[in-house]
Amino acid sequence: MDPPALVGRPRSSAASDSIVTVSSDASDWPDYLRRASGASLFHDPRWGLVMARAYGNRPFYLTARRDGAPVGLLQLIGQKSLLFGSHLCSLPYFDAAGILAGDEPARDALLSRAEQLMNELGADWVEIRQATPIARSLPTRKDKVALVLDLPGRSEQLWKLLKAKVRNQIRKAQREGLTASRGGERLLGEFYPVYARNMRDLGSPPHAKRFFRLICGQFRRLVRVFVVRSGGRAVAASLTVRDGGTVHVPWAASDWRLRQVCPNMLLYWSMLADACDTGAASFDFDRSTLNSGTYRFKKQWGARDLPLYWHYLTRLPGRVPALRPDSPKYRFLAACWRRLPVRLASLLGPRVISKLH
Repeated sequence: MDPPALVGRPRSSAASDSIVTVSSDASDWPDYLRRASGASLFHDPRWGLVMARAYGNRPFYLTARRDGAPVGLLQLIGQKSLLFGSHLCSLPYFDAAGILAGDEPARDALLSRAEQLMNELGADWVEIRQATPIARSLPTRKDKVALVLDLPGRSEQLWKLLKAKVRNQIRKAQREGLTASRGGERLLGEFYPVYARNMRDLGSPPHAKRFFRLICGQFRRLVRVFVVRSGGRAVAASLTVRDGGTVHVPWAASDWRLRQVCPNMLLYWSMLADACDTGAASFDFDRSTLNSGTYRFKKQWGARDLPLYWHYLTRLPGRVPALRPDSPKYRFLAACWRRLPVRLASLLGPRVISKLH
């Protein structure tokens, strides 16, 4: 089911001659994205369709136009629950997919319209996730970084650049008989149980399997699924998406009960080798909190930090929302979640994560 239409009255910002409309129609976005500097796969309006069809969340496509032509855009996803409140995010589940604008007036008009939309919907805040900061005084989170590895031309070259400890752990997985394969949607049946168990163990709700199937359907040629097996059983798995010369891994998981045979190391090596050998220029390990365990895991591959700027428009000026993993509410819920059986966590998880970002 496609999201319902919402067409806002054209509004102009006092600081801009750009007109910003809000709609469920983003038919003129692809042409603008093809020529816009800084555009990424995560600005693609099909993500809004994925989230609407998977979870019923409502996408809002804000388009700044000048003389009828797009000069900027912002995709917001509305999420609402009794427990977590009401908010808009660009873009849930991903590092950075915020405002894309050709100039400051267009950007300011989009910010102004986003704030108006927040008030119209009664939302508590708008979260705008940027890879570069917005030149405006807004409450901002800076505790997350993306970790990106620049890739050489071939996997053989990358192998020689890895630390000896990393190479030894990959060899250990291979000596223990672990094997890796890659494919597409057909591997989701092996990917999902590993992913769901890992999320339960981390105290986080998993996405619905339907969410991943929709991603494969919308972005089929850009998606790869990797699976590491031990004795024919999947023990580590991931899903990557390709954005031009960059391969991103938003979801990767392994069975911690087999950590002594390093399935996660073989999984990441398989993704990196494939990225090299298919001509990718960089590999994005996804975001981590500075100096956390996952941060250190990614750094050992040679990844460099890229800062992330998560800006907020709020109904209570100056306050950053407390919906984050280190908040007391989140820590309590995570502790409860770890106690759930995997099957129950997999059943309930999509209902919860559809309200989170």
